[in-house]
Amino acid sequence: MELSPIVEAIGDDLRRAGAVGTEETRRIADLLVTSVEAPLGLRVIEALQEAARELSDSFPGAQVEVRMQGRDPVLTLSLSSPARSAGGAEGEPGASYGEDELARLTLRLPESLKNQVERAAWRAGTSINSWIVSAVARALDAPAGFGFPPASSRRLPRRMTGYVQG
Repeated sequence: MELSPIVEAIGDDLRRAGAVGTEETRRIADLLVTSVEAPLGLRVIEALQEAARELSDSFPGAQVEVRMQGRDPVLTLSLSSPARSAGGAEGEPGASYGEDELARLTLRLPESLKNQVERAAWRAGTSINSWIVSAVARALDAPAGFGFPPASSRRLPRRMTGYVQG
C-alpha cells in the first residue's frame, strides 16, 4: 500500500479548506500541510497496526501483520491452526514443537508441488520449512478422514491363538 497518495490527498483537503479564507489562511494551511506530512504517515501506519491487531483478535488462527517495505506498509495474513497458536510461541503454527530436538529430513517433491508450497509459504509470510512443519502439524491434528483412517477403525488381524479345554 502506497502511503504517499493518501498523505497527499489529506494535504490537498487541508489546502482546499484553507483556500476558503484569506491569503494568510492559505499560507498557514500550506505551512501546516508541510509540517504534518511525515507525522501523518506515521499515524496512518499506527491505524493500520491497530486494525491488524483487531482482525487478528477477531479470527482465531489468523495473524494479520503490518510489515514495512521501504516507506510503505504491507499487510500480511498468516493462517494457523487455533489449537497450535494457543499453545505455541508468538502464535506460530506448529510452535508447540519448537522445544523438540530438530531432525533433518530430505523431501523430494514434484516441481509443480514445490512451486505451490513456495507460493503458499510466501503468502503466509513464512519460510518454506516453517510452512511445511505447520502443514504436517495440521495434518496430524486433523480429524479422521484426512487421508488415514483413525486407529480405532483399522482392521486387526483375524487370527486367534490359544487352545480350548473341554
